[in-house]
Amino acid sequence: MRLLPYLGALCVCAITACSQTPHTPTDPKSTAGLERSETLVTEDGSLRIEETRVGGVIKRIRVFPKDGQAPYDIDPVTRQRIWKIAEF
Repeated sequence: MRLLPYLGALCVCAITACSQTPHTPTDPKSTAGLERSETLVTEDGSLRIEETRVGGVIKRIRVFPKDGQAPYDIDPVTRQRIWKIAEF
């Protein structure tokens, strides 16, 4: 019968531990490292297209024409060309 005080103390510890909320990260930089980054390359006889995606969202589309024209970007939202001829 000496186990009853220990059992009571164990129950109090368990209830206290369960009633506390778990720690959640509040720093957005800590979750940014968990996002998957990938570059998809599509190529045919006249073009090479590189898409950069972060977390499944397209961040950059870069087009490399094979006929000697200057490479350009495509805005992922508006789908308009962005020419970068003098890129430093």
